[in-house]
Amino acid sequence: MTSGGLLRKTFVGCLVLATAAGLAGIASGYPRVGASLAVGMILGSLNGYLIQGLLTRGAPFVAASLLRIVFFSSIVLLAALALGDSVWALALGLALAQLVMVAFSVRAGLRS
Repeated sequence: MTSGGLLRKTFVGCLVLATAAGLAGIASGYPRVGASLAVGMILGSLNGYLIQGLLTRGAPFVAASLLRIVFFSSIVLLAALALGDSVWALALGLALAQLVMVAFSVRAGLRS
């Protein structure tokens, strides 16, 4: 599997899970938490595209990693100001997106 295929599967998987999280948040009476979790998952699924783009342009791996950490940390801090109490769900969504990517990677590795 190419990295593009892995990134596409990660994005689609996160999109499905984000939709489910948003609907679950609405159904349980916590729409802000569901929305924050969904946004975090969508943003987290773009992480792979970001690193691929930076490395394709010749950025050193360490610099690309630091840039991504600063970028996603800034998003979480801005969300903390905007969302207030449900910012933990955004950070959780980012982490869940990484787990989805790992799951698809492991699955691809076991098939090879």
